[in-house]
Amino acid sequence: MIIESETKTEAEENLKYIFTAIEDPLHYANILKKENFRLLEKWGLIQNMELIKFRFNINFDIKDVDKFLRDLMNDKTIRKNFEPLNHVVSNDEERMLIDNIKYIKVGTKSTSTDLFNPMYENGICTRDGYIKKDYEDYYEEILIPDKLKQALLLEDSENYSTFNEETRNEFLFHIFKRLVIGGSLCQYEDYISEYLQLTKLFYKGKYILINFTDLVTAIKDSNSGEISIRSIVLEILNVENSNIYKIKNHPQNFFYIIIEPIHRHVHIWYHKWIPYW
Repeated sequence: MIIESETKTEAEENLKYIFTAIEDPLHYANILKKENFRLLEKWGLIQNMELIKFRFNINFDIKDVDKFLRDLMNDKTIRKNFEPLNHVVSNDEERMLIDNIKYIKVGTKSTSTDLFNPMYENGICTRDGYIKKDYEDYYEEILIPDKLKQALLLEDSENYSTFNEETRNEFLFHIFKRLVIGGSLCQYEDYISEYLQLTKLFYKGKYILINFTDLVTAIKDSNSGEISIRSIVLEILNVENSNIYKIKNHPQNFFYIIIEPIHRHVHIWYHKWIPYW
């Protein structure tokens, strides 16, 4: 998708991105409704998850993404409000603490849970949404009790090919995968419906003509009904000189930056895997 950004002035080119925390509790009203919060607790995610929103000061340009990330990671307000970075300190306020950030751009083309139809076609779930069980196994301390988690995690499983690489790069898929895997104290679901419903709420909330209360900015054309995502989603793979996870390289460590250029908002969605035993 082509991302349109406002043209930056010459003065803005030389400015730093500065971030201000947004305290309004309604920003995640769809995601963190009482019943959804209970599901996140049940799946073992809420205990080690962070979901924070900030406002930034100047127009964002996709060509500035590296600068944006450096400014974000080195910003005092970000570090103060985001625990994994708040230990990064320096006596020299002018020195860049974090300069090397590895990331990938995550797709936002898919806006419908039709993306997951191969689950039914390939026998991962029954048509009524029951997730088919299999012999229990463990992968990196994650319980694998069914064909769905095999399809999400085990590359040597025959079920892994249910989802192709293009699908796996979509943010909608990333959200679904994170919710299904859960944390180390995950009580998994027997039916797919709860996972799909909360995936939709994380991704786009409840549609109005423009919705920016949840993780992405979704615009719905009032005439055609077509929906497009205006947010830019980045998955942070590594942050230089900062151990942002308790256990490195665990598949259920994740760190997403979601940038909303229109409103100059940015979300951080983060989870660290903490073993139960």
